[in-house]
Amino acid sequence: MTRLSQWFKISEDDFIKKYCRWVQYYGNQEALALLEKSNYDCVLWGEGGCLAYGARPVQCSTYPFWSWIIESKESWDDEAKSCKGINKGNVRSQEEIDGQKILYEHNLPITRDLERES
Repeated sequence: MTRLSQWFKISEDDFIKKYCRWVQYYGNQEALALLEKSNYDCVLWGEGGCLAYGARPVQCSTYPFWSWIIESKESWDDEAKSCKGINKGNVRSQEEIDGQKILYEHNLPITRDLERES
């Protein structure tokens, strides 16, 4: 959050108000998520790509090396159907892929407890 708000030169509160929403998470919690456009693209995705590429959240910077995507050739090929960049570009080493997977798995969202109604 800090990196993104600094990237856009606004406060964290203003970044949240402009670019984020709270979504149901586990139990009695909500997680902070970036807004999506009507076509489900990230609100930070523009004509030339990511508007905050240098400050991307871990979820974005580790894609497509997420655990569930790299668990099998079938899941990788399924994801490639919806991402034109998969199987193109630089070949990544197993060490780099494993590092990205670990970062993704250990990334914890910003959460808040839901207020309980009386």
